[in-house]
Amino acid sequence: MIPNHLNLGPITATLVVGAGGEHVGPEGTSKSLGGQLDFDWFVAVRRRAEVILTSGKTYRDEGYRLPANAELAVFSRSMRDSELAPGVILISEGRATTFGKAVEHLLSLGFDKIHCEFGPTGFLGIAAEPMVEAYLSSDTRSGIEIFSARHGVEFELVSDAGLFIARIGSVAVH
Repeated sequence: MIPNHLNLGPITATLVVGAGGEHVGPEGTSKSLGGQLDFDWFVAVRRRAEVILTSGKTYRDEGYRLPANAELAVFSRSMRDSELAPGVILISEGRATTFGKAVEHLLSLGFDKIHCEFGPTGFLGIAAEPMVEAYLSSDTRSGIEIFSARHGVEFELVSDAGLFIARIGSVAVH
């Protein structure tokens, strides 16, 4: 469920946070942080992508599997191909040194629609890239406010219809 008024660009990033701005739930992953509306948002944004880009840490911590309708790429300084599922694209330090360079590498491979899923460090790094639309989601407005204050980033609330979605990054204004 992408809000009707939200015209997403070709390169997006999302991060879900809990009511206290946390990015992991009690089970150690982000899966328990959002409800059904957040899951619907997650699926809708992912479905637009030709490739999902994540970090090695997120790949391991979240137990990633190959998406049904997109490729999966992992940006990691330390992982090896042998640690990834067959078909996963590894972007090593030899190909990219930053999250933005990892996106540029995928663009050079011919991918036009890229969706990024990282933890806070990667999310904030990619949100600083002008080519990326970064969105924070939470079941509560306080989750977005606390995360943004904790990390010193501005946000623009773009939806508050059951699920709070905020644009984060250089173009967002609070």
